[in-house]
Order: sequence, then C-alpha cells, then structure tokens
Amino acid sequence: MPWGDAVIFAGGRSSRMGKDKALLPFGGYDTLAEYQYRRLLPLFERVWLSAKEDKFPFDAPLIPDRYPESSPLVALAAALERAAHPWVFVLSVDMPQVDAPLIERLHAAAHGDPQARAVIARSPRGAEPLCGLYHRDLLPSVHAQLEEGEHRMQGLLCAHPTLEIPCEREAVFANLNTPEEYARLLTRSHPGDPHAH
Repeated sequence: MPWGDAVIFAGGRSSRMGKDKALLPFGGYDTLAEYQYRRLLPLFERVWLSAKEDKFPFDAPLIPDRYPESSPLVALAAALERAAHPWVFVLSVDMPQVDAPLIERLHAAAHGDPQARAVIARSPRGAEPLCGLYHRDLLPSVHAQLEEGEHRMQGLLCAHPTLEIPCEREAVFANLNTPEEYARLLTRSHPGDPHAH
C-alpha cells in the first residue's frame, strides 16, 4: 500500500431513501460521501468521487460522467477513462463497512491472475459488482455496451474473465438503501473513526 486509483460511485438516484444518501451525515462527518472519501484516502494514491455534478460540501476530486443516463456502467466508463493505473477500485458510496482486508484480498487476486479483467467481491447474497477492481482494458467494451444502451454491469462481467472473491462477513456489505437501513448502520458505525480496519 498505498494502492492506485479508487473511485467512489456517489451519483445514484437514492429513490428508496427519499433523499440523496451520499449527502446524509455518517460516522462523524457531514456526509456519507466524505466518510467514504476520508477512510479510503490512506489506502490509495488517488481517490475520486463519481457523480453527475459537484454536489459535495467538501473538497475532493470529482469525475463527472459524460453520458446522459445514470448507471454504474456510466460511472465506470468515466473512472476507467481517468485511471492512471491498470486497475481501478470502485466502491458504491452506500457500502461504508467494506474494509481494508477485503480490498487487499481483491488486489491480491487481481495481481495473481494475469487473465483477469475484473475482480469483484461475492457476499452471501451474491455478486457485488460495486465493490471490485476493473482493468483499463475493459474501456472499449464499456463504451460499446453504453452505445448499445446496455447498462447492466453483469453483461460486462459475463463477457470478460472475472474473479469473484468470497467474503462470508455479510455485515461488510450492508448498504443504505432505505431510512431503516440507514438507522441500523448509524448504530453500528463509530463516529469520528473514518479509517478502514
């Protein structure tokens, strides 16, 4: 460590939450986005936020996407276009429990298999494409998929060598989709301690 590039996907619609979850207070910070940004900073050379516009009340580098649609694949295209390293770690803003040991396992798998072009976590509930590493070589395929109007991450993963790294600690993948999930995670978090453990 530190690893190369990390991009926090923070441009989702948050329809089930009823408000932009990236801007909700969390872990002693004014926003969940800043909590995620601060805890990834010690682990990576560069950490970016991905969103349609700069809506964040703190200073952090932004990668705006250039497609009119909102989807993780749109964000991935922008991230891979900006990447300075072969691999980019992507993490959804609403998964604040993903920790350094899991990220380290993903990196070890990526660098241990020269054929792999994506390395994602697999939780007890299934594949977690928004917690994973993506190789720059995927960019032409991402662009082609978007030009066809196909936004499913699964389509990209099925078309390229992908490793799924199992993690049985289901709590690591707890996310904030609803007010109830947000309230539960607030009681579990440790305010003022933004660093991954």
